[in-house]
Amino acid sequence: MRQTEGMTTPPDPFAAPGPNHQPPPPPYGAPPPYGQPGPPPPPYGTPSQPPYGAPAWGTPDGGRPSNGLGVAALVLGIVSIFPLFMFVIPAILAIVFGAIGRSRAKRGQATNGGVALAGLLTGIAGLLIGIAFWTAGILAFTSPAGQRFQDCQDRATSTAAQDACTQTFLDELVK
Repeated sequence: MRQTEGMTTPPDPFAAPGPNHQPPPPPYGAPPPYGQPGPPPPPYGTPSQPPYGAPAWGTPDGGRPSNGLGVAALVLGIVSIFPLFMFVIPAILAIVFGAIGRSRAKRGQATNGGVALAGLLTGIAGLLIGIAFWTAGILAFTSPAGQRFQDCQDRATSTAAQDACTQTFLDELVK
């Protein structure tokens, strides 16, 4: 800095560097410039863990984020949606795991709150679909048409007769 008449002026950035000029150090964590030696390695036996009190991983308590429940909720929720399976148990598990995963994400113990929410929502959808299919099946087979279908199946002696019973039952349900 130059002083003129009691005032300080900043140095000229375009002026030629003086004889003792050194380039500024690279930012922390940046690799050294090409051809320059890097920082020396830590001495042997130096612990590679963060200092005491710093979290070892990404969670506030220093533990690993436990994202397993959120992923499990999403997988079970997707499985429970398919009407082919009509399983209600995976849907219930998806709801439970999704709720627990969401609460862990809110506490900072997990990092996949969105996945847990998706698992929770797909579990709810799967539960509703499963209940609807089970209810429709129970109502169909306890109706008079369902009783006639059961009687027809009991009297059928061949697969052609069983197929005819099934076709008659489906025709009655559609009416």
